[in-house]
Amino acid sequence: MTMTVVTSAQNTQLKLVRALRRRRSREEENAFVVEGEDLVLAGLETGAVARMLLVDAERPPELGKTVIDCPIVQVESKLLADVSELAHPSRVIGIFELPQPVDLASALVEDDATGPWLVLDGLADPGNVGTVLRTCAALGAGGVVLLPGTADPFSSKAVRASMGACFRVPMSKLDADGSVADACASLREVVPGLRIVVLDANAAVDLWDAPLDAATLIVVGGEREGISEDIRRVADLTASIPQDPDVESVNAGVAASLALYEWRSRASR
Repeated sequence: MTMTVVTSAQNTQLKLVRALRRRRSREEENAFVVEGEDLVLAGLETGAVARMLLVDAERPPELGKTVIDCPIVQVESKLLADVSELAHPSRVIGIFELPQPVDLASALVEDDATGPWLVLDGLADPGNVGTVLRTCAALGAGGVVLLPGTADPFSSKAVRASMGACFRVPMSKLDADGSVADACASLREVVPGLRIVVLDANAAVDLWDAPLDAATLIVVGGEREGISEDIRRVADLTASIPQDPDVESVNAGVAASLALYEWRSRASR
């Protein structure tokens, strides 16, 4: 059977790809865009729900033997390149459904809870958000909690920086129905041993001396605004990462990585 090739920029699927570059559209459509063979394969292999794949009609992508259970749309090379955000346009663009947020309280009390969760408080750089997700996947964190002001982990830049970790790392929103303080109070009722550790370059306690376990939330703030007062008020401990005082503090992505590595190092002893 001959597959029809898309030859118009006004094609419905191409319009959807362009629309999904905006966060509001991603939320309304409950979908996001993934570019390139490696990332599309990462999504398919984790069982993420693909709504469709748009492939280059002149340069077919290499997707191996992965089972593809969604429509495949062939698109003229130039048109596919026009909707791509990459310097070197990929041969495949996937549209995937957004994963459902995880219930944080349930995850923290599970018998097989693995590691601490990272809380991103106003982390506005999508590249840093993607880096944190990649680190969580690599080091075995429980997941990531997104607070207001944090970049969308399903924006194109964050997805690329995560190197596919956006499909594997559980994510939650702490204040979905109210304030952060109220959400934390409710969380403590369910998880009595909950500990909230805030990373702050000016804290007197070293991170190396801070208690870290699977019932810990490690809070990382945005580089410009830092940690919000709302989360500071409910924190159990504020800790710093020891470093040369003449050097500016490490960025949020590095801070999160160091904190998780410290936890992983202790857990493996």
